[in-house]
Amino acid sequence: MTDIREVVKEAYSAAIERKTGCCGSDNVCCGGEDDMTDMTKDNYDSITTAATPSDIVDQSFGCGNPIQAALLKEGERVLDLGSGAGLDLILAAKAVTQSGHVYGLDMTPAMMNRARKNIDRLALKNVTLLRGYIEDLPLHDGSVDVLISNCVINLSPDKDKVFSEAYRVLTPGGRFCVSDVVLLKPVLAKLKGSPAAWSG
Repeated sequence: MTDIREVVKEAYSAAIERKTGCCGSDNVCCGGEDDMTDMTKDNYDSITTAATPSDIVDQSFGCGNPIQAALLKEGERVLDLGSGAGLDLILAAKAVTQSGHVYGLDMTPAMMNRARKNIDRLALKNVTLLRGYIEDLPLHDGSVDVLISNCVINLSPDKDKVFSEAYRVLTPGGRFCVSDVVLLKPVLAKLKGSPAAWSG
């Protein structure tokens, strides 16, 4: 049986390579739009991203802005489920300041490599990258104040486990702010089994 997560990993590895493969030494990227990135347009206003290089903003594959809903406070501990190339990590790290900390979890090495480059480029010291799956979080119980996720939970084949793990690592009274896609009607069986449908 096909491991959906492996299919998703390959799709997003290819997507970030397309986004960054033609960047020059000045970090300005070229290239057109594709279906996977259509939903990322206009998720963040210019004020939110004013201090973030435009090429980093363009590397987001999210479908919304969980940072806006999270109302992050100085000193909070944040976990980003499926942190990708790091835009939400960067915004969260600035919001919680040096007295807070942000963890970014992703299963895709290419995304993590890009996130590390972006974080190092901005000299952010309060971010830790974790490789793993959102169904099995490598953090202790009650270790974060806020969870954010931007269009990643829909990619999981076991959403109940994702929410169970989210509840486990959140501190009592913590917040879970998600931007994602939801279904308004049943999905055809052939689509449920389609790797292409899962990976966007």
